[in-house]
Amino acid sequence: PAAEHRRREALGREPRSRGDAPTAAAVDLERALNALPMGFRTVLVMHDVRGFKHREIAEALGISIGTSKSQLSRARRSVRDMLGDDYGTI
Repeated sequence: PAAEHRRREALGREPRSRGDAPTAAAVDLERALNALPMGFRTVLVMHDVRGFKHREIAEALGISIGTSKSQLSRARRSVRDMLGDDYGTI
């Protein structure tokens, strides 16, 4: 479906250089992100990583701006809960 294609496109990943070994924190963060529901993860990556505005996210994913904001808030809280206090503020 078109919505799934837009999500995959929005979650596009930058290739890692062969010499770049991930740190333990990066691995933990990746695991936490992968554990999120797809909608939460998509909005979090689009907003916090790729710099999209809520209006742009809403248009791209066919959701309301309020849903985008809610999913971002819930995604951040879930990641914080999964990573614990050792990682500071997210």
